[in-house]
Amino acid sequence: MTRCLCLVLALLLVACQEQLAPDRSVPRSVPELAFSPADEERGPPAPYPFGRDTYRTGLFTGEGIEPTGLDCRFSTAALIDCRGFLASDVDGARLDVTVQVPRAAEPQPPRPLVALIHGYAGSKTSSGDIAAELTANGYAVLRYSTRGFGQSWGQVNMSDINAEIADLRSMIAQVVDNPTFGINPDAVAVTGASYGGGHSWLATVTPLFTTPAGAQVRIRTVVPTAAWSDLLYSLIPNGRERRSVDAPGGLKLTYVNGLYASGIRRNPSRPYPNYPEYFIGWHAWINAMEPTSFDPVYKSIVDGLAGYRSIWWQQAFWQSAATARIPIFQVQGFTDDLFPLPEAKRMMLALQTIDPAYPIATYLGDIGHPRASNKQGEVDHVLDLIKQWLAYYLKGEGTEPPHVIYAAITRPRDEPFDPSNLIIVPTWDQLASTSATTRLPHTAVLINPVGDPMAGFMWDPFVLEASHQLMPLPEPPESPIVPNSLGVWEVPVADLAKGADVLIAGQPLVYLRARSTASRVQLNVRLFDVAPSGTKRLITRGTYTIDEGITAVPNDKVDIMIPTYGNLWRAPASHRLRLEITNVDSPYITPSRIPSTTVISRVSLEVPLR
Repeated sequence: MTRCLCLVLALLLVACQEQLAPDRSVPRSVPELAFSPADEERGPPAPYPFGRDTYRTGLFTGEGIEPTGLDCRFSTAALIDCRGFLASDVDGARLDVTVQVPRAAEPQPPRPLVALIHGYAGSKTSSGDIAAELTANGYAVLRYSTRGFGQSWGQVNMSDINAEIADLRSMIAQVVDNPTFGINPDAVAVTGASYGGGHSWLATVTPLFTTPAGAQVRIRTVVPTAAWSDLLYSLIPNGRERRSVDAPGGLKLTYVNGLYASGIRRNPSRPYPNYPEYFIGWHAWINAMEPTSFDPVYKSIVDGLAGYRSIWWQQAFWQSAATARIPIFQVQGFTDDLFPLPEAKRMMLALQTIDPAYPIATYLGDIGHPRASNKQGEVDHVLDLIKQWLAYYLKGEGTEPPHVIYAAITRPRDEPFDPSNLIIVPTWDQLASTSATTRLPHTAVLINPVGDPMAGFMWDPFVLEASHQLMPLPEPPESPIVPNSLGVWEVPVADLAKGADVLIAGQPLVYLRARSTASRVQLNVRLFDVAPSGTKRLITRGTYTIDEGITAVPNDKVDIMIPTYGNLWRAPASHRLRLEITNVDSPYITPSRIPSTTVISRVSLEVPLR
C-alpha cells in the first residue's frame, strides 16, 4: 500500500504555472446535465453493453487436500452446531462452513434459514453475536468464509456474480439438502454488512433455484447493510449517481488501498496468493494511472465492478423485480464515506418507480464505515427492526413491517443515540419539506496539483480504520485550513430559515460554472457546520469529474451540479455553513494527475430543509 501511495503522490508534484481569468462569454450547453433533482429520471438504468466478466476459479480449490463434510460434535442440548468444509459446485473450492440450528420439541418443524455473510477480509467467525441472536429467535444460521478469506480455499473475486454469488447458492443448497438441519427451503434470507451486504443484494438476481436433491429454494428477503449497489460508483465516483459508466471518476485512495491490504491473507496453512493476477493488476493500474474511457484496463475494471459485481446494473433483476417483489430492508449510513446514501437511494427510487408499493424499507443513520459513529444504541435499534422484518417475512409472525424510510438525525459522538431523533417518512420526497438556495458571490481559481497533496488528510475517513463497519469509532480530528487551490464560501444558518435553526434533510447540491485549461478536472466539495467558536464539523462531501467528450473541452465553460452524499443534520441559527470547493480531497480521493487551472464562478448552494 505504501509504495502505491508514494507513486500517486509523486505524480502530483508537477507544477502548473498558467493562470486563467474568468470568461464572461456564453457557456457551452451540456444537455445531459441540464436537469433539476425534481426532473431526474428515477427508474432502473438503461441496459449497458458490458464486456465479458473477469474472475478466477478452479485454482487452489483444496481438492485432494481438504476433506469435505460437517462435524456436529460442537452441538449442545439447545443448538445443533456443525462445522467443516463444503465444496462449492462452481469449481469444487472447499469453503469453511458453520451451520447452527436451534433444537425444538419433536417433531421439529422446518426451520427458516438466514445466510449471514461477513465483511471484506473477514471470515465465518464474524458476527457471532448476531448469529446467536438469530438462533435464539428460531432461525437456522449459515455462516461461511467466502473464497480466499478465513480458512476457505480458492481466490478472492470480490463478490463476483459468477463466483462468490454462485458459491452462496451452492452453500445454501447443500445445507437445505442435509436432513440433519430440517431447513425450510421456501424461507431463506440473506444478510450481511459491507461485503456481505453486496452479497445480499446480488442474491436477488437468482432468488429461486433448485438444490442437487431437487428442493426448490426461495430467497424470501434480503437485508443489505452498509452495502454498495454500484461498486464502480462506490470506489471510483464520478458524481453521476445513476451513470457511473459515463466518465471515469477519482479513486477512493485510502479506502481501496487499506481494504486491499487488509484482505491479503497471510496463513501458513494456505500457502498461495488469495488474490488472483487480474485483481492484483487492477489494483496496481488504478493506483498508478489516470483513468480514461479508452484504456482497455480501465474498461475491464468498469465491466468487472459494474457489470458483474453491482446489483444496479443487473438487468435480470430489474426485469423480474415487479413480479418477484422480494422484500428488501436496506441499512445505509449518512456518514459512511465508503458506501454512502446514494447506494441506497438509487435502488429505493428505482424499485418504487417500478411499483410504488414495492416492499422496501430503508434505514439511514450514523452507521456503517467511517465517518460513522456506530453508537451501540443505534446499532441495537437497527437490529431490532431487522429482527421484526425477518420474523414477518420468514416466519409469518407479527404484522407486516411498514415500507418506509427511517432517518436518524446525526448527533455528536458523545451524545447517546435517542430514538426520538428518528424521523419516519413514506417516501424520499417527504424527507425534506422545502429547500433554501443561496447564490455565493465570488469566483475562485483552483490550481492542480497544489503544494500540499494531502490537503484533506484530517478529513480522510481511513484515518478512522476504514475496514471496520458497525463498530464504534472515535471523533474525527480537527482539520487544518489549507489555502491552496481552495474556494471558500460561508453562509449564516440564520439566513436559511428566517433566523431559526435548520434541519438539513437530504443531499445539499452545489451548482457552479467551470472553465478549465484541462480536458479532465476533478472538483470536490465539503460542507461544514462552523460554530461561533470556530470549531467545524463535516456535514457531507461530494465529488464530480469533468471529462473531455462528456462535459467539457479545454477552455470551454460548463454549468454543472455536484451532488453531495447527504445527511440529516441539525444546524443552530448561530452557526455558519462553510462550503469548500477544491481539486484535492486527498488522500480520500486520488486527485487528477492532469495539471489544470480552473476558474469556478456562479456558485450556489441548495440545501434541503425539513
